[in-house]
Amino acid sequence: MKLIIHRGAHQVGGNCVELSHMDSTILLDVGLPLDSRFDDDPKLNLPQPLFDEIRQGIKKINGVLLSHAHMDHYGLAGMLPPDIPIYSGPASADLMELTSKINPHNMRPFTPSLFNDRDTFRIGSFSITPYLVDHSAFDAYGFLISAGGKNLFYTGDFRAHGRKMAIFDKLINDLPKLNVLVMEGTMIGPRSDEISLTEEELEEKFVQLIQETSGIVMVSASSQNIDRLVTLFKATMRSERLFIIDFYTAEVLESLGKYANIPQASWARIRVCYPGPLARRFEKLGLKNILEKYLQDGINWRKLREIEDKVVMLIRPGFLFNIKKFFGLQGTTWVYSMWPGYFKTDKRLNELRTYFEGKEVRMEYLHTGGHATKEDLVKMADTINPSMLIPVHSFHSERFQDDFNNVRLVKDGEVLQID
Repeated sequence: MKLIIHRGAHQVGGNCVELSHMDSTILLDVGLPLDSRFDDDPKLNLPQPLFDEIRQGIKKINGVLLSHAHMDHYGLAGMLPPDIPIYSGPASADLMELTSKINPHNMRPFTPSLFNDRDTFRIGSFSITPYLVDHSAFDAYGFLISAGGKNLFYTGDFRAHGRKMAIFDKLINDLPKLNVLVMEGTMIGPRSDEISLTEEELEEKFVQLIQETSGIVMVSASSQNIDRLVTLFKATMRSERLFIIDFYTAEVLESLGKYANIPQASWARIRVCYPGPLARRFEKLGLKNILEKYLQDGINWRKLREIEDKVVMLIRPGFLFNIKKFFGLQGTTWVYSMWPGYFKTDKRLNELRTYFEGKEVRMEYLHTGGHATKEDLVKMADTINPSMLIPVHSFHSERFQDDFNNVRLVKDGEVLQID
């Protein structure tokens, strides 16, 4: 078996790992770099020379495994030639299809072949078993890949403190003896001391914050972070308020409702808002059907103004027009519940923060990450005890040598023969 990390050996995001054996070659993820923006031209972010070799027929790819529906792991899948098979989990496929409808670039749409947790399948000479993992992305997987008598496990992104934390211990005790563990290390380095609350602990903090806020509570969180939406919904219900989501979030929740019992727009204490700029964008994209779908569960902005003190509202920077027009913001708390690094690149997010600062809005940071702590990474490595551990998805891969055994550092583009 031969391994090449085309991107991700010394950075977070943009994962793209190649495995080959005999006449078969597969890719594990084809992601955009983490610092790429949603409206950036993806052609500027292709891992090279890989994509040129694929397009010129120099390298044949038998299949691409997508670990989950975060852009830094699948965002370049639409740039691949259409004859390359792509594989994903079923809910991830639904999320990627929805995202493709609002993507500013006309990348090739793709319909992945679907796999399920622990159902083994084959691509060429590779035997592949997906393992569901706990992550901030819904329907995330790691992959056990076997060929030529060797076993490799690629973790993708994972954690052990989300609402699916129980599957972490099950995973690390179920895997066979590994020749290679390709393990993410987002939290290795300066971020290793960050507090990683469980979602249940985060819920308690949200309840306290909501109850001590006299006005509206606004929360900035990803519409695709389902664990966080569940946390917010539960905290809102316990505080006897209405949970306000936008129509895009409602569509995400409906798309995933067949896979889990998660909040839905039709539930009694949930209402759907229609931010003007977002609604106009969906109309321009021909997605009026999504706008119309949730009108019966909708609430208008003047009504929201009347009941500010009875509301918890999910917001994004694109809501600023409506916030300025309709809300007084007396006694308001704004909670930022995402990775703080977005403030370095997102101009509109900073405009939202500046506006709230000018209105003397109370601002709080309540978040827990989607990646494993150093302690959980060590637990995984010690339990599995692989013959070789290869860091990926980390800005500080060299620090693995301080806390882990059998570490093999590689560079992007380096060819590693697994004997």
